[in-house]
Amino acid sequence: MKTVVLTAWTPNMEVVVNMTSPTKIAYARKHAYEFRGHILEQKPNEHPAWGKLALLLEILPQVDRLLWIDADSFVTNPEIALEQIPYIDGLTASRDWGIDATLLDFSSAGMILTPKALPLIEAASRKRHWANYPLWDQDGLREAAREFKNLLHILPRRTLNAVPQALHPFAIEPWQKGDFLCHLTFTSNEERKKFLDHFFRDWAE
Repeated sequence: MKTVVLTAWTPNMEVVVNMTSPTKIAYARKHAYEFRGHILEQKPNEHPAWGKLALLLEILPQVDRLLWIDADSFVTNPEIALEQIPYIDGLTASRDWGIDATLLDFSSAGMILTPKALPLIEAASRKRHWANYPLWDQDGLREAAREFKNLLHILPRRTLNAVPQALHPFAIEPWQKGDFLCHLTFTSNEERKKFLDHFFRDWAE
């Protein structure tokens, strides 16, 4: 089975990516997956994050399984193979981290996808009213998922979208040691780097 661990970033994220991508590369190597990293283009009237959908449409047909991890997320438990996560033949994501997130409000920061999810991704890419309006690809995917509920599986927050309380004190089901991924969302790159410096110095064992 060909499995790709995929991430992408804009040049302003380099200081973060230099710390998060090595965890993804090591994770892919450990489980005999392939790692791919891409730089997202800046296009007129389109937020760079919208480019995630085009990247998924390009790469997903080439693989059997794809693990997407946002640039501001990193692997904190490399022992967890994808086979240990209850994903479906389609798109699997976690519930978003906020207190107001409903059971259907999923995060696109961490996703497990198979080629069967392509109709959902294609539908999301056509919802261009989100292309420059937060939360870009995530809102496009959420809207498209209403048409393709049979291709969507939503897991608990901490499975693929654990957010640390050190950055967000009111995070619901926050990151805990032993979780697969840690998502440093809704903060500055400076704060992300501070968190990562602290994590790799004092928390990781």
